[in-house]
Amino acid sequence: MVLNSLKEAFSCLKRYPFLLLSGIWVGCVVAAFGYCSVHGLEFYASTIGFFGVILFPFFVGASYEIINWGESSLSAYVRGGLWRYFALLIPGAFLAFFGAIGILIFSLVFTAFGGGQNALLMIVSVFWIFIPLIFFFFFYDAVAVLERKRGVFATLLQSVIFVRSHPFGVVGFYLVCFILLVVVFMVSTFFVSLFFAGSIAFDPSLDVNTLMNMTLEEQQALIGDDGMDIIVALYAVVAGLFTAILLPFKASFYLRHVEAVDDDNQEEMIGGEIIDEEMMEGGVYDEKGRWYKYS
Repeated sequence: MVLNSLKEAFSCLKRYPFLLLSGIWVGCVVAAFGYCSVHGLEFYASTIGFFGVILFPFFVGASYEIINWGESSLSAYVRGGLWRYFALLIPGAFLAFFGAIGILIFSLVFTAFGGGQNALLMIVSVFWIFIPLIFFFFFYDAVAVLERKRGVFATLLQSVIFVRSHPFGVVGFYLVCFILLVVVFMVSTFFVSLFFAGSIAFDPSLDVNTLMNMTLEEQQALIGDDGMDIIVALYAVVAGLFTAILLPFKASFYLRHVEAVDDDNQEEMIGGEIIDEEMMEGGVYDEKGRWYKYS
């Protein structure tokens, strides 16, 4: 079912070209944010990053709505994004706030026990906060748009229920997403390296240990401005392509599982009605609800 959802995602990209706008938006934001960060424009980088994240729910809601409605017009895209904007923004902000509070508490406890000096251990430990959040709440946007769930807690709870109901399918979905990200990165690296071949050169006398012991500023100076711009462009292309594929992939995956559950429930209901009709044909209920078969 995961691979079929991925095929359906590429079909959606062909049927609804406006789905590419989400990837274009993410790619532009990553490119602008990375460029400003590399060239010392921290204020502009933070501003671009903030508005990039704040406006991203518009593209998510618009993408899901045109898939759900089966429309490919620009008006439907804009209408869907505006209609479902706050339904996606508020739960996302709640998750971000909850994650930030968790990191703050963990950092204080970690520093109190003397572990604050180990940066690598600190980063690994922080990931253990975000991994459960991402795993269980990753489908909250699909729940909010495709199932019209209202309320922050109802949306988040339904995402947890969905993940717990289909654990193996969700793990398979994450695995395919990881493979897809690696493939997109490798393909993008290949084309970017061809385009910028010969524009930068590294000192062959430097070994791995020397590079690892360099500070971030020394590494950037070694790579140069052109090299850093190439890296930023690579990240922007990867983020844009991956986002454009991920959103229809997630929507197709979620809809397939929801429709399968609905079909099973309908079959059970139909089966129950058939049994009742057969019982009514061969007997009768008394005033206490007891059924007697005709002799």
